[in-house]
Amino acid sequence: MIPEAQHHAWSRFILWAVCSTVGLFLTLMGGLYLIDPYDTGRSPLSGEPDSRGQKDVNATASVGRNQSYDAAVIGNSTIALIKPARLTELTGIPFAQLAVPGIQVPEQLTVIDWFMKHHDRTAKALVISINRDTWCTNQPEKSGQNPFPFWRFSPSPFEYLSGLLSISTLEQAGRRLGLARSSKASSAMDGYWDYEPFYAELLADPRRWHEGLFKQWNDQRGDPDRSFPAARVLGQKLATLPADLSVVLVFPPVFSAKQPKLGTPRYEFEQACRQAFVDLASRRPHTAVVDWWFDRPESKNTKLFIDQIHYRHPIARKIEDDIAAALQSLRGRTSMAIPSRARG
Repeated sequence: MIPEAQHHAWSRFILWAVCSTVGLFLTLMGGLYLIDPYDTGRSPLSGEPDSRGQKDVNATASVGRNQSYDAAVIGNSTIALIKPARLTELTGIPFAQLAVPGIQVPEQLTVIDWFMKHHDRTAKALVISINRDTWCTNQPEKSGQNPFPFWRFSPSPFEYLSGLLSISTLEQAGRRLGLARSSKASSAMDGYWDYEPFYAELLADPRRWHEGLFKQWNDQRGDPDRSFPAARVLGQKLATLPADLSVVLVFPPVFSAKQPKLGTPRYEFEQACRQAFVDLASRRPHTAVVDWWFDRPESKNTKLFIDQIHYRHPIARKIEDDIAAALQSLRGRTSMAIPSRARG
């Protein structure tokens, strides 16, 4: 039997160990909260936004809360090549780029909420990419395959604190403090990052590059469900935003080989999806469509695409021109939805 003195010693040791562990844990969490590794603005020490994070999603919270920008580009990599600085130059509206690779409908709505939360009275415009592979889904509640840190944008402090507890957060805290360097390219202060360099290896292999560009699709497959709930979900989200907020829905281009043949089930399905978002734009004031859905001469030019959905800079510049023209028209009138230009 353990002597009473030894029993008390073990009890004190266990109590000390538990209290020390709890204390260290609380100190760690408190330190991470104050450091605010992803610059969400929650820390009492937070100042002006400073996106000393990695590219894309790690900088999104910081860029999205930055009061220097009155407009944002929202979407996944199909809109990432749009330069916010050029939109600012063309429109006079300070733009931020908040595109994140691989995100689907829930993530994009989360980014919209974050930007509008921090720009409730100052936001002038949103540019949203309506990528057919994302928004024509009948499961708008389904997240993308790439992990997305919903906790980082959550209004719940408990969800945010629970998300902070990770190795990646500790690494990011080190980068914020200048104790470690990022192995990835950082985005610009306005959130812009250029994806072309990441495809250098692919572009250097013409055979593999062309195989990807000319991948064949089964045009006989087309979902019979034409309700397009993602359009309804986006409509509900836009209805919660200020009525005078200019919104441009961009239908990004795809390479010609991805276009379905006229009259096939896949063509009919995609056309119905496109029309659902055209109708959404026509119903909401201050909303326009920039339509690159159908084939254009650029869509057939292999030099202008990396793969079937990722276009290159010359196309991005033309889309920027179209976005700027749409915004100039919208902001010159009290209510307008620019009709899309159907191209066969």
